[in-house]
Amino acid sequence: MIAFQNSEHIKKIRLLTLLLVFVSVVCNAQFPFESQNKRYNDQVQTVLLHPVDEPLSQALILADATNALSLSFDVIGDIAYTYNYTMIHCNHRWEPSDLQPNEYIEGYHEDQINDYRFSLNTLTPYIHYKLIFPTSYLKPKLSGNYLLVVYNGELSKENLLFTRRFQVVDPRITLKASVPQHNRDPENGRTHQQVDVEALIPAYLGNIPANSFFLTIQQNGRTDNIVEGLQPSQTYTDHLVYEYLNETVFEGSNHWRNLDLKSFKYQSERIDRIITGDDYFTVKLWEDKRRNRQVYASDIDIHGKKLIQARQDQETDIEGDYAWVEFSLPYSAPLTHGEIHILGAANDWNIDASSRMRYNYQMKRYEASLFLKQGYYNYLYGIKEAGGKAVLTEEIEGSHWDNQHEYLISLYFRKPGTSYDQLIGTILINSH
Repeated sequence: MIAFQNSEHIKKIRLLTLLLVFVSVVCNAQFPFESQNKRYNDQVQTVLLHPVDEPLSQALILADATNALSLSFDVIGDIAYTYNYTMIHCNHRWEPSDLQPNEYIEGYHEDQINDYRFSLNTLTPYIHYKLIFPTSYLKPKLSGNYLLVVYNGELSKENLLFTRRFQVVDPRITLKASVPQHNRDPENGRTHQQVDVEALIPAYLGNIPANSFFLTIQQNGRTDNIVEGLQPSQTYTDHLVYEYLNETVFEGSNHWRNLDLKSFKYQSERIDRIITGDDYFTVKLWEDKRRNRQVYASDIDIHGKKLIQARQDQETDIEGDYAWVEFSLPYSAPLTHGEIHILGAANDWNIDASSRMRYNYQMKRYEASLFLKQGYYNYLYGIKEAGGKAVLTEEIEGSHWDNQHEYLISLYFRKPGTSYDQLIGTILINSH
């Protein structure tokens, strides 16, 4: 018992010391990171954040902390470290809020990740880390958007490992949402989906100005085409209506392409060859084809997500191996109006250099490689036009109103006189 108490005492002293550095960074608003899901260290792979035992669900917990989130990630190599983490409260646009850590964190402002295991029987050596939080040492006080920040040692740009978004909701209102069969703009009626939302407001919020509420609509897990900061189109004493002509319209796109990488011993339908190297596998996929001129046919998918899962005789966390997976898409000539990217959770939904495909003039096709752990993946191809933010999939994948999508709708509320956005309601709907 004495040894345990000393251990706890030492941990508290260390956390208080590290807290001084963290508070200094936050108070000076010197955030050395972007408020998105991003890896800052190439050795970090397969970062997963989701409710415990729900690997395909949104990273969202209730304000009363009746449920918890599971964080896991791999660090390539064979030397284990103890990492630190903290959380940053953000507004409805995922920008750091004007709050001090003690205003939104209960307990210490920093905690450790020291639950890890070494990989077993893999070509690629790695250490697998896991954390269940909130913990008794660190938990959020307020509802809203949060950014989980993981780093080594002190919080600085050089020590960052990765950041991950999650939400804390205090469900004080009821949201209703639907995708009508007919869009208000008939020109995209069969190719795009329109999302209509109604928020039922309790009486004690009925006299609050409508511009205190902000609506966000997210299609699947995408952040490139997210709709943020919507104000009500119609305001009533007991409900708010969000019905627009074009502001809440999304591409219908096509069902997600499936990739089964659960085994590197056997070739699934999409795999041409599997090559065993010294430190990793190489998986060469068959060439994909454009689907923009094909008749739509529905298929089962997981809405662009990834499910990390190895063979039944393997323990996925520490026996799942890694491979460079090679994608290719035939194109008669390189695009002059934009770049082609791989879209989906395989790349943490990021549109950056790692998701960008390069044109192979000899093979007359676009190519890209992603470093992936054994599992099941969804992906699409899309075009990011010069100067644009959203990736457009219609030119490659086609676009169909009939396609199935998930939409996460979040309603934020900034109480007059306060400086942060509360998350007071969420709803997840299927388009059909």
